[in-house]
Amino acid sequence: MSRIICTEVLEHVDDLLRVTAELVRVGQPGALYLITVPDPAAEHLQKRLAAPAYFEHPNHIRIIEREDFGRLIEDSGLIIERRSSHGFFWAMWWLLFWQAENPVGDGVNPSIDAWTETWNAVLKARGGLKVKETLDAFMPKSQVIVARKPG
Repeated sequence: MSRIICTEVLEHVDDLLRVTAELVRVGQPGALYLITVPDPAAEHLQKRLAAPAYFEHPNHIRIIEREDFGRLIEDSGLIIERRSSHGFFWAMWWLLFWQAENPVGDGVNPSIDAWTETWNAVLKARGGLKVKETLDAFMPKSQVIVARKPG
């Protein structure tokens, strides 16, 4: 494979080294990887509000700290080309989700609906993209690594 995508998976698996070794194995020399995991800032907040089962097998069985994520990818033999984070909107959305008794469905949760409306207004306003980038850096939902297999 020349392109490998692994998004929001590693926090669920029992054996991180086995999974990352398999990702590396299936990539041809020079393969490009897009790998994401939940960001610890959002995960630690969610842990305070989420149903306990959310942080039990087969759901999120670990929180992968930023330094550990980079080390895992490098130790697997990949070269990190770029790191980023994104998803402040979703980090907040999930906190409101856990607060709600009936969390899903348009009009079912006024907090989630109001949050979505507010976020859309922020994005449309002057400087909205800069506000988004600032908040994504502050509390992202996901950490992202783009890596390459040596070749």
